[in-house]
Amino acid sequence: MKPETTLEYMCPYCGAFNDFSEHTIRDMYQEQVETCGCCKKNLSLIAANGVEGRINLIISELETEFHSK
Repeated sequence: MKPETTLEYMCPYCGAFNDFSEHTIRDMYQEQVETCGCCKKNLSLIAANGVEGRINLIISELETEFHSK
């Protein structure tokens, strides 16, 4: 079984780096909610196709309070 890899992203609110599990690529272009490990803000993450087969993560802060997990 292939080990799970992660993508790294920066929180737009506090600038902390977080990990995003690459297995979520199956949900491309679907909004997913993650919580910043540092400031605990809820973030909207959308995985999208990038240049040369890479993955772009589109990250924004959620305006409404939504608790995931």
